Amino acid sequence: MMEKVSENRRIMLVIAIFALLLGIGTFGDLAISNAVMSQNSYIATFLQNYACFPVGIVIMMSGEIIMHYAVRSSQPVIAKLLIGVAGTGLSLYGIWYYLKFAIQYTLSSIQNVEHNRPIGQANNDGGANPTLPTLINIIICLAVFTIATLIIQKWLNHKTQEELDRLMRVAILGIAVAFVYLMCVEEIKILWGRVRPYELNAVQDNFSPWYKMNGPTGHKSFPSGHSCESMFAIFFPLYASPKNTKLRKKLLFFGVTWGAVTAISRVLLGCHFFSDATMGAFIIIFLVFVGTRCAQLKLVN
Repeated sequence: MMEKVSENRRIMLVIAIFALLLGIGTFGDLAISNAVMSQNSYIATFLQNYACFPVGIVIMMSGEIIMHYAVRSSQPVIAKLLIGVAGTGLSLYGIWYYLKFAIQYTLSSIQNVEHNRPIGQANNDGGANPTLPTLINIIICLAVFTIATLIIQKWLNHKTQEELDRLMRVAILGIAVAFVYLMCVEEIKILWGRVRPYELNAVQDNFSPWYKMNGPTGHKSFPSGHSCESMFAIFFPLYASPKNTKLRKKLLFFGVTWGAVTAISRVLLGCHFFSDATMGAFIIIFLVFVGTRCAQLKLVN
């Protein structure tokens, strides 16, 4: 009973923090952005370029766990082969998904420096972005996949069947949460059609509050995708053994901190308003909370 009361208090605390932060954004979005926005921030640009690795890792880890399950399962050969192919595809997709954006943002930063533009200036809404030749992208992806597979499969080899069964539930949950995020957040961005801080006109009369649905306008500020994808790091404790409570707490602390710092950086860089970053982070917190309850898993025991 005391444990349930304590858990309820933690849930209410998170909801209260969310409501407070969203309230700050409701009344202070424009003032906050005007006060702190700078596209010359090197730290915020670094996070723009590389902070979204958690979502790629979650998808990749799901694929690697499924690959290992296929090898150790007692399924018929054809079934094991199909499961292994699915796992390989997922692992490659998770790596590809992250690398393509990291490479694009990196090349964009280099071009900004070369042309004396603010280093953090980027096209965040899917326009023409610099990239490497497809073949080079594929080679990089395969190299990362090979290294990651060797490391992760060696780690999985030491897992008992009971632990592997638990990790399979974690893998399926990771796929589900990532799928919901990938399917829904982009649609929300389109429906809300909110202008980003750096897209505001001189008199800023094209600003709209977060709760106003503008419809498709070509602008996609609400919610912040970077905040969503970096906050995926709160999923990492599920890969640690339930018995290793200390490690799980450290991973959860890292996840929350990484997500929060990235969310703040999006406001500093002028890519999102405060409420965009807040909503992005809490969308993932909500999805992971609901998903772990449905799958009967706990981030920290």
